[in-house]
Amino acid sequence: MDYLMTDSPSFYNQTMSDIMNSDKTLAGGIIQQENPWKTAVDSLYVEYFEVLQGQTESRDALEMLSELARCCSDALKIVRSLKSKVAIKTVDEELWLEKERDTWRLLYILFQDRLAVQSMMDEDAQIQYFGKSEKTCVENLFKRENLIRECQLVIDWLEAEACEKDDSVLHFSDSTVGWENTLHQLQSAETIAFGSSRPIVDKLDPDAPHYQKKPLHDIDMDDEKRLNYRIFQEIRCGKLGEAQKLARQCGHSWRAAIFEGWHLFHDPNIKEDIARSPDMDNSYQEMDSNELKDIEGNSNRDLWKVMALRYSIQEWISPYERAAVGVFCGNVNAILPVCNRWEDNLWAYMKSLVDIRVESEIRDCCTKDSGYLPLPEEYWLQRMSLHEVFTKLESSKNKAVRDEAKEHEHLIQKYIILDEIQALLKELADWSQSADISTHFLRFTAHVVLFLDQIGQGHKRDCVETVVKSYIKRLMDMNETQLVAYYVSKLNTSNQVHLYAQHLENIIELQERQLALEYAEQCGLDVLAIAKQIVVNTRSKPEHVDEAGNLQKKITETDELVISAIDWLVFFENQRLDVLIQTNAIIFKFLLLGKLDAAQLAFNKIPSDAIRQVTAEVEDTSEETNQIIKEHLSYKVYLEAYEAFNEWFKQMKNQPEAPEDLPENTQFSQKVAYEHRLSQHKVEVERWKLTNKHLAITANKQLYNVLLFPDGWLNGAKDCYHLRKTVLPEVTFLLCSVLSESEMYEECVQLADIIASEKHCLYKEFTEEQLSDLLTKIAEAAVALTEASKDPWGNEITA
Repeated sequence: MDYLMTDSPSFYNQTMSDIMNSDKTLAGGIIQQENPWKTAVDSLYVEYFEVLQGQTESRDALEMLSELARCCSDALKIVRSLKSKVAIKTVDEELWLEKERDTWRLLYILFQDRLAVQSMMDEDAQIQYFGKSEKTCVENLFKRENLIRECQLVIDWLEAEACEKDDSVLHFSDSTVGWENTLHQLQSAETIAFGSSRPIVDKLDPDAPHYQKKPLHDIDMDDEKRLNYRIFQEIRCGKLGEAQKLARQCGHSWRAAIFEGWHLFHDPNIKEDIARSPDMDNSYQEMDSNELKDIEGNSNRDLWKVMALRYSIQEWISPYERAAVGVFCGNVNAILPVCNRWEDNLWAYMKSLVDIRVESEIRDCCTKDSGYLPLPEEYWLQRMSLHEVFTKLESSKNKAVRDEAKEHEHLIQKYIILDEIQALLKELADWSQSADISTHFLRFTAHVVLFLDQIGQGHKRDCVETVVKSYIKRLMDMNETQLVAYYVSKLNTSNQVHLYAQHLENIIELQERQLALEYAEQCGLDVLAIAKQIVVNTRSKPEHVDEAGNLQKKITETDELVISAIDWLVFFENQRLDVLIQTNAIIFKFLLLGKLDAAQLAFNKIPSDAIRQVTAEVEDTSEETNQIIKEHLSYKVYLEAYEAFNEWFKQMKNQPEAPEDLPENTQFSQKVAYEHRLSQHKVEVERWKLTNKHLAITANKQLYNVLLFPDGWLNGAKDCYHLRKTVLPEVTFLLCSVLSESEMYEECVQLADIIASEKHCLYKEFTEEQLSDLLTKIAEAAVALTEASKDPWGNEITA
């Protein structure tokens, strides 16, 4: 920190350098392809995932932040490298990568301090220092007050980022005298190659241009502007030493000397009897009277500051020179005119905020023999809180700064600096709902909330879930199943099942399905619940409707997807009961829609040993399980009956055709061939009758299985009323058709007893019209019996 000029490096000074040094190598996963920028930045999806997945107990959350910042730096280096090879001035990826990387670094340095403070809360509080050492006083202030320490960390962060962006080339000679062209013209006006276009000063002291009201040589004027700009930029980057070196190099040692006056006074030779904390600087401990140490800082710092404040408001001085001095005397109004970016303005306000707080502490706690000179009232009026700093930025006179203050990355940085984590989470949740937000920004925000949740700051759990879910949905669109599985594992259990099941619904290939379930198991997801939810989601999809508004009877793509979804449950042998439950529901829906072929395909998905495994799992099956098995068997007998009827009907309509009759004048050879065809036809007819009889018997048996199903077909199932009203009359009429066409009239008449029986109560499932039609068909069978010399019940009539 600027105010802590100790010989040993400060813990906080090392923070940024640690991160910067870790950015030296490029990640090997990023390669140049046809679209290099997209390839480089898209690799961040996997790299971020690998960083989080690679976390162990030995790697803390702060190390994760450092790794994420490194990933951004690697991608940024590649983007810049590729940009330098093509004629493109700016690349969008470069801009947001910079902001993302900077935000990770800000999180790192601030939460490194905040977490350290939390771990030391039980220790003794710092004792306020009272004495003559300004340096010790300020050191104590930074250790005691979290806010002022964090403000200085933000300044360090802003300076480090400015240093990375600063790539200006210096155009100054290695060593020269100040204002050399003016000096040369004064000494040898007749030999100078390029004289000034105006009368110039005739003295070379720093104030000469002011009190003589004359300019320097034209070239020196340009050099002066560039030098002042460059000195300020070095200070903006936190490199005061480089700024002073540059000033001396250009022959302006007086400029370098100006920046020495702000240093805090500290005389290690003074003995003070003060209470100190264990980690307080030991330089004030009692020492041998013969040993003298160098005095540090400026004993007249207050005088320097008064003059610096006056100097920084002089209109005749270059704006950059005023700003450079204003940085060290806390005059924010001198700095702002040369700051055109949000970061620069924030840095200016932060420098002023810290300076005023430090000055106030020194004047309250330090004693000086001659007393401190009073500072102008305007200086103290600059005092503001952190919230007021950001209010100033949002209402800046500079439109560019106002616009940048509204950018999402800067708003995130604002909330982090203010430590308003709950407000940040709410803002991120709101942004994540917008379709205009890029997927890369969602990736960034998702990892921000995951970090905050990991360190115990994610108190608004609903906001964390919202942001992560939004990112997961984008990954689902990208078909990144492994990444989806991992980030889903960061959600609540209920959301895990529903969201991952939603992603897997459209995966059809068997190998991809198995891989998706492996990812789920690796991430600790409930694969059994997910597999079940996939089927539930799929069968809930709306049915396709044709142009006339009628439900389509043919098998649609949605139907195929629903049928295929059963395979998710078949993967696990311990889910056979779920297979039965879900398949029963699917078949029920298909039968209601009249899609028997689809119902048959769904039924065929059930493993043949499903019932055996279900009953083997427990000794005594529950009533609910028995009902599930009963429903399964109900569908089984119905589908078998329907298939048997179709086989019989197909055979019935496939009766062999008799050969055409021959004309009277047919030749003998043709008659022989005709008689052969007749005999062959008789054989085929007999074979057809035999097959037809066999199929009729099978169909009758299967259809009776439906009507006489124990305890009633599908009885007890949920919402079975409509399906029983449809299936049982339909099966009855099919059975009646088989019996009539097969001339089994006695059984057809007996069908009336079965329908009317109170044991089965099948008549309750018929409408009056259906019963009337059934009785008509039975009456026709009775008539056929009487024509065969039998009574209407099929009994032989005796004379």
